[in-house]
Amino acid sequence: MRIVNVWIGLACLMVLLPQSAGALVAGERPGIHYADQVLFLEKKIVEDGRVAWITLAYEDPRTSRDCRNFFDVLGGRELFADIPEKSWLLVDFELRSLVVDSGFSGDADVTSVLACNDYNACCRDRDRRTAAKPAEPPAVVEETPTQDKLTKKKPSTLDEVGDRLLIGRRLVKAARCRGCHTLEGFGAEHAPSLTWRRHKYEPNWLADYLAAPYRMRPAMNNLMMLAYTSPNAVPNLQPAELEAVADYLQQLAWMTSPAKDFRLEPWQNYNCFDCHARLIKEKPLAFAPTPISDSLSEKVSASAALRSCLACHAFGDQQPVDKLAAPMALAPDLLLAVEKLHIDYLQAYLEDPGYVQPGSQMPRLNLTEAQLLELRQLFKSLKESLAAGEIKPVHRYYRMEKESTQ
Repeated sequence: MRIVNVWIGLACLMVLLPQSAGALVAGERPGIHYADQVLFLEKKIVEDGRVAWITLAYEDPRTSRDCRNFFDVLGGRELFADIPEKSWLLVDFELRSLVVDSGFSGDADVTSVLACNDYNACCRDRDRRTAAKPAEPPAVVEETPTQDKLTKKKPSTLDEVGDRLLIGRRLVKAARCRGCHTLEGFGAEHAPSLTWRRHKYEPNWLADYLAAPYRMRPAMNNLMMLAYTSPNAVPNLQPAELEAVADYLQQLAWMTSPAKDFRLEPWQNYNCFDCHARLIKEKPLAFAPTPISDSLSEKVSASAALRSCLACHAFGDQQPVDKLAAPMALAPDLLLAVEKLHIDYLQAYLEDPGYVQPGSQMPRLNLTEAQLLELRQLFKSLKESLAAGEIKPVHRYYRMEKESTQ
């Protein structure tokens, strides 16, 4: 019999993590289910009779300040409705994102909560529940080595992962991305924030986009994304460097401060916005909506939940930007957003945009569980149609880099 405990793995990881890596999101851990964890309800915020924020900690910060180990809750907040703040709890949850630094932090979806009188009572309840569970026989896995397994590369060590992320961070600084974007809590706000929780993009989308950026925000007419693979770009990023930047953006987290030398980056003095705005003014790139079939149009029209999204978001040629009731510069075409974003991220973002992407301009819609499920099924159907080639999204690529002087 084994007690599943996140503490041991995290403690080992914190000891082994190279200091140069900064805050690292552990890619292998999120999504794993943890049972009977003794946790402290550190923060509870209720707005309009609804639980709007929950933070759980592994210790009471009033009595322990040696190490900050905590996570916030998105799914399952309603389970805490009748539980007072500063209570000790037994919690079952699935970890969705994790940051390891001097301590660890992350976010999770909670599936079960039991309030206890104090810490020791929670430990006794946990031990009783563990003893009552039937012993699990050891799993026996028989597998025949395949050619793929025989030739598979050796997994990267933590040192190698940390070094790679540090390279990505340095490339982001060299490319002056913070002149338009916010990363790790600081930077300009001219363009979408590059800080978020959870696994955001479909596989390979981000690296492909960095290599060939295209227009996806119909109402944004004053800014564009440089093609950093152009020989005229400074720096001119090579394919391996783009992959390092993509790894950094997907794994380095927003909720801890970066190293001091990066914190001192003078992003306020960058002239990125002025230059990018001038380039798009000199060479305008009109947004081209994706053609929507009659059958897809009927599905969209039949979804009341999706129709509510079309007040701010364009949706191909069915809902062009000039027909929007409340166009917003940072609002992407909804079809192109579905194409790039992971389905689980989409659902979490719709549930609480400001939680999943801090600083998001999208308001919380207070969708019901039925509406969230309806949208998830519709987005899943759209993704299947995109994968099958039944929908061919229109990508108009930015080619507005500086003119060569040669």
